[in-house]
Amino acid sequence: MKKEDRQRLCSLIRDHEDIVGSSRVTMMAIMALIESIKQVQCSVQEVRGLYSELSGAIKHTEPKVIPLIHLIEEFEKEIGESPDETIDELKDQAIRILEEKHHKIKTKIGKVIEHGLTCINEGDVMIVHNISYDVTNMLKLASEVLHKPFKLIVLRQDLTKTRRLIKSLTATDIDMEIIPEYSLNHYIEQGNKVFMGALSITDDMKVVSATGSANVVSLCHLNNLPVYLFANTLKFSHRPSSQQKIHRKVEPMIHGDVRYQLITHSHDMVGLKHVDFLVTEDGIMDKAAIMEAIKASRS
Repeated sequence: MKKEDRQRLCSLIRDHEDIVGSSRVTMMAIMALIESIKQVQCSVQEVRGLYSELSGAIKHTEPKVIPLIHLIEEFEKEIGESPDETIDELKDQAIRILEEKHHKIKTKIGKVIEHGLTCINEGDVMIVHNISYDVTNMLKLASEVLHKPFKLIVLRQDLTKTRRLIKSLTATDIDMEIIPEYSLNHYIEQGNKVFMGALSITDDMKVVSATGSANVVSLCHLNNLPVYLFANTLKFSHRPSSQQKIHRKVEPMIHGDVRYQLITHSHDMVGLKHVDFLVTEDGIMDKAAIMEAIKASRS
């Protein structure tokens, strides 16, 4: 894969992750790969080369989309290397394995949402910052199916990132107030919980989350608001935060007679110690259980 194509793939995955979250982008990537396999026409050796090339590109995205990388690594192990198989047999096997991976993450997400619904009580006022497929669907189910009355304080970031969340939630009867994230200090006393998602949870106890998450979580932590993190275990990385490759963007800016370079980063790092409850497909964990789960994931 050419350098330019690899950069485009990184940008495409990063942009989609910003808008729909890492769980959703992982499912979308797997389905796109299945469709690509169905259409490809070449030899067995060429297909295996393409698998390897795409896998390498996915593993080097900035930042790393850990759930997708875990599933691709599983795919690589399971696809095997039978010397006698035909191209159609190889394609059928690859599609079957990838469909299993899609089902695996979909099932995990469903269980996270199921456990998450028990975290929403009548009268709650929840602060929601970043875009999470799990959290968005959980809130909609709590309102539309369980008919739980609650309020959301949605912290607006870049409108492109927040637009999808706002459109999705305004289609429900959820009581919602949208404020700039920098105005949270004026509303902090109204909330009683903070809901957030994650791109990944690193080996050194860091949560890779949307830009601005570190400031929001710190403010809420100082004001004793419990922080709930929703993340299935495929998001547990076996590598430290220094290897997550947070994307650094430098843009030349001009305002009248002033020229400067604006430096931004695609994601924040949040200390896991500031998270009060971690909700995975296995259930709801408090601080002590969180530490044990991360230790177990290392072994």
